[in-house]
Amino acid sequence: MFNNDREVKQLGPRLGVSLWLLAAVFFSVLSFVILHVSNTWNIFTIYATLSWSFGMPIIIMSFIGALRSRSLKISNFKGRVSNLVIFEIPTIGNNDVIPALSRVIDSILKYAPNNLDRWRIDVVTEEWAEALDDIREKYASYPNFNLVVVPRDYQTQNHSLNKSRALQYATEYHISRGENTSDIWLFHLDDDASVGQDTVAAIAEHIKFKGHKYYIAQGVLAFPHHLSKSVIAKFADSMRPTDDLTRFYFFTALLKTPLVGLHGENLLVRSDVEASIGWDSGNRPISDDSCFGLRFSEKYPGKSSFLPAFTYGASPSTVKDMLRQRRRWLVDLTNLGVYGPLPWRYRLLLIYSVIFWSSMATQNIMLVILILEGLHLIGFELITPPMAVMWAFTFSFWIWFYWNGLHINSTVSEEKIPFWKKAALMVPLFFLVIGPLEVLGGVMGLFAFLRNERKFEVIRKPS
Repeated sequence: MFNNDREVKQLGPRLGVSLWLLAAVFFSVLSFVILHVSNTWNIFTIYATLSWSFGMPIIIMSFIGALRSRSLKISNFKGRVSNLVIFEIPTIGNNDVIPALSRVIDSILKYAPNNLDRWRIDVVTEEWAEALDDIREKYASYPNFNLVVVPRDYQTQNHSLNKSRALQYATEYHISRGENTSDIWLFHLDDDASVGQDTVAAIAEHIKFKGHKYYIAQGVLAFPHHLSKSVIAKFADSMRPTDDLTRFYFFTALLKTPLVGLHGENLLVRSDVEASIGWDSGNRPISDDSCFGLRFSEKYPGKSSFLPAFTYGASPSTVKDMLRQRRRWLVDLTNLGVYGPLPWRYRLLLIYSVIFWSSMATQNIMLVILILEGLHLIGFELITPPMAVMWAFTFSFWIWFYWNGLHINSTVSEEKIPFWKKAALMVPLFFLVIGPLEVLGGVMGLFAFLRNERKFEVIRKPS
């Protein structure tokens, strides 16, 4: 086995988010905001109230998810299962992906035997991939390794592009081998998302105790800080673990129907179910994992579950890559919302989420005005009584949202910087740098969608 010198620390037994910090921040912020309350209503106060209330449905759903997930514990299952589990890793196969991909493969080779009697690694890449020969040379001698090469001239029925095309080929590949049965499971990973002991334990635990009832399970994405060189990017990715334990948990675990989509990693799917849905999403750049989640919701409502474990991915290497990533997310999600191959009722929540993301640019205007007023640079009556409570809660919620994810990502990181130092840095970074950058990425994506761009950008993978 190849030595993996970029190991990640395993998180302790507790998984859910903590809520005490949210209450502490909320009452502190509210006590400050009350000093600026005015009973004067004008066009600006109406706008501010409506703007900050627009995101309340998402916040309420996330808060319910947080309440229900707070007592979760990471899987420590010691048993074994005999079902075949296929770890499926699609990759563009560029030369710069080899270090990250090796970290992922090596982690599976290390941990999969602990709970699985039968398992295989399927790396799905293109016939023209730069690193195809290097991948084959490095891992071909491993009996549990399998290289699935997508032919250059392969095309799906709906002319799907990019990753959707590769995943559809992999689905047809499994069908041709008779691997689309109810006792075979597929575990999806990105080519920079490694597994830990908790990941494999959760896979086996789900198959043994829940697999007969729930056909899909989504876990949590963590991003160890030592895997990225960009301070801004790794701090920005603090929102992702919390999002999984709040908003995604609300739909996947509580409603058991992933109406906000799924991730393409830390995703366990029964093979026959995946084959019945497929990945053939059409000839536009589209969020294939979210599309799959919505199709699953339509076909198998009430059949999703939560996977109490992490995968360990890498944040973008640079701010430029982060912007490109966010831009691609918004293009793909907007294409899915507008052109997705699903009835409108399954796309409405996604469309609302995209509009909320895009509207954050105008919401920040209120924060700027409040700061200027606090510095006595302008005299502007902006905050009404209902606005005070709503804004204080929203403000506090996003601080708490990023702080919780920051704590998770810090805990699984090799970095020795104390968490309190990172937490102190997070607040100004979020409002002065990260928030505006997230908005900029969304605006770039919106323009790309309006231009009907069809290109697929792949960011570099940190090792």
